[in-house]
Amino acid sequence: MSTPITAFADLIAPIRPETFFSDSWEIRPLHIRRSDSRYYDALLTNGDVEAAISSGGLRYPAIQLAKGGAFYPPEVFTRNIRSGNDVFGGVPDLDRISAEYKAGATITLPAFHRAWRPLGTLASAVEDYFDHAVHTNVYITPGNTNGFSPHYDTHEVFVLQIAGNKHWKVYEPPLALPHRSEPFRSHGYELPPVLLEVDLAAGDILYLPRGFVHTTLTVDSFSVHVTLGITVYTWMDLVGELIQSRMDDLRLRRALPPGFASREYLKSNLEREFSEIIAELQKAANCQKLVNSFSYRVRLGRPGRSGIGGEFRSNVTATGLRAPPKIL
Repeated sequence: MSTPITAFADLIAPIRPETFFSDSWEIRPLHIRRSDSRYYDALLTNGDVEAAISSGGLRYPAIQLAKGGAFYPPEVFTRNIRSGNDVFGGVPDLDRISAEYKAGATITLPAFHRAWRPLGTLASAVEDYFDHAVHTNVYITPGNTNGFSPHYDTHEVFVLQIAGNKHWKVYEPPLALPHRSEPFRSHGYELPPVLLEVDLAAGDILYLPRGFVHTTLTVDSFSVHVTLGITVYTWMDLVGELIQSRMDDLRLRRALPPGFASREYLKSNLEREFSEIIAELQKAANCQKLVNSFSYRVRLGRPGRSGIGGEFRSNVTATGLRAPPKIL
């Protein structure tokens, strides 16, 4: 019988949280092999995913298709349905989704924690534990298919393998701990030697700190996995709180001198005044007030989770995805 996955400690068991934070968090990838294909059954199963898709209750952008590193336009796999004077947009065309899946497309369910109560409960618990923003996405990939092209994420990633298998290649980050304003750019990027190469089986988890480049491949087996992403607040964000607190400072709102970037004789004055401003900011900073204000805004900005929906109930005939996912 599967164990409920309702807390961060459940995700990384048998690794203890203190060990994870000292050895892996923001440092290096971690692969936990469990040899228990039903470890996540209480959280999400392949059948749950099939039911969610087949029900037709998910509408774009809550269901999407991707192939070759790009997402399909919604009109390729959705339609608008008129009911009297009302129009329901983004309704999935299950036959088209099934056909595209069989042709190698990945089905993605973004922010699935908003629709699936067990994932919502876990996301809420992890967010309460970290005080950083949490989201979950589901990816359903057919066999013998490449995933997205090599890239890194600007959030922490936990990959929960729900069903099937997926092969992962991980590479050193070209930029350590990129800020969310520094997305991966493929232009001019060349893959270094592989740092880590693993096959994720059902029940496994893979942690990737932000910045680590990765790519995936399925072979004979399909794959269903959940990514639990943690978008972190950084010291840079807390420093930004200091700037926000000084928005009423007239000196900071004045324009830089005309020609400041091109006239060399202005630069020494610019540097001197900038140093004075930095010193004044440091002297005037009320660190306790700034931390309290930032913490309050973080808590206030959390989305309410009381509206997380219940479980899908599918009464739709399976549309052709063979075992595993029937719609798939």
